[in-house]
Amino acid sequence: MIGQIIKKQALVLIRNPVQLLLLVGLPIILILILGVALSSFMNGESPTIQVKLGIVEQEQEDVQLERFSEDKKGELPPAVLNQLDNMLPIQRLKENVFGSDEATKYITLEEISPSDKEKVLDDNTYTALIEVPDNFTYEILEYSLLAEEKQPSLQLFTNTEHQLGVSIVDGILTQYQEQLTLQTFLQEEAINPENLEENLQNVTGDVMTLDQQVPISSKDYYTVGMAVMNVLFIASAIGSIAFLEKNIFVFDRIILANVSRWVYFIGILLSGMLFAFLHLLIIFGFSWVVFDVTWPDLLGFTFVTMSYAVAVGGIAVLLTALSYRLHSEVITNFFSNILVSLMALLGGSFFPLGDSSAFIATLGNLTPNGAGMSAYISLLRGNELSDVTDHLAFLLLFGFISIVIAAWSFPKRGAAL
Repeated sequence: MIGQIIKKQALVLIRNPVQLLLLVGLPIILILILGVALSSFMNGESPTIQVKLGIVEQEQEDVQLERFSEDKKGELPPAVLNQLDNMLPIQRLKENVFGSDEATKYITLEEISPSDKEKVLDDNTYTALIEVPDNFTYEILEYSLLAEEKQPSLQLFTNTEHQLGVSIVDGILTQYQEQLTLQTFLQEEAINPENLEENLQNVTGDVMTLDQQVPISSKDYYTVGMAVMNVLFIASAIGSIAFLEKNIFVFDRIILANVSRWVYFIGILLSGMLFAFLHLLIIFGFSWVVFDVTWPDLLGFTFVTMSYAVAVGGIAVLLTALSYRLHSEVITNFFSNILVSLMALLGGSFFPLGDSSAFIATLGNLTPNGAGMSAYISLLRGNELSDVTDHLAFLLLFGFISIVIAAWSFPKRGAAL
């Protein structure tokens, strides 16, 4: 009799192509869309960035250098004066910083004449404009070599429509300022930079690999995320079918046929477990064929899938019991329309929220889909089955508790008629 109930549930699903398409086709479509659209982000690839940066010097550095050498001839030793060509801040900024091989991949630096400053500021294609004021290099040399209190500064004009590029330019300038400050400190303390570099190279330490894991691609992540989310709709679909059977007196006829209500209860439970298991196999099978999402540990994959199917079966029979008890489908609708989305968000199906907060990660693992996803991802990274036993235990415990509550809520024989 239990087999007949499972067969009946399967036939109802098969004869409803729209619902069957949503249950199987929707996760496949979502995997295709999310896996491709977010592949660069999930794979750690850098976004395409092109920064157009202008720099305008109100006074040329060679003029300031010549004036500084004449003015400070009696204050600085000749050896220092002979090295001034290597200390020009703007020249180093243009050639060594923004002109480096790494920076030129993303930043195009253009030298702007002072007369074209306003024109550049009105040009929306520029990300930022650096203005070097009069006497800047002269004052920098005074600050660095003669310990003058006045520290000159550059002026940065930014385009608010290019926030990412602006943050990059601002970060580079901040780092460059820190380097200049370090050099000034070394000169004041009479520390040879070469000695400092040599000492840093002599610092040794032990390198220990804590966890060597296989990286997860966007296809891997969203295959798991969409599978563990959409399989929850199996539970609501079975709950809706069971409630429909109550309204058309199928359940009553089963009871009148002197069949135990527990037979029907077990049939619903096993239907949820079996359909959830098959659903997961179909989704993961598709991803294996199309995206080459492979499982290093098939035994572990099977155990996780079976444990998650138990949890989904528990939800299916719980929704059925509650809808029978309340004589309403509102619980099933609330679960499918609202609760599944919230659980998917916390569990990380759409985005790995747990990476930004340990509390959210713990909260997500307290949902069946979150625990299932953590277990699947762990196996994809090359971990053993023993590493996910806590997630398996939670899924089995969740399913058991759901079954117990459903059994307690399931209407008695007289109440069902």
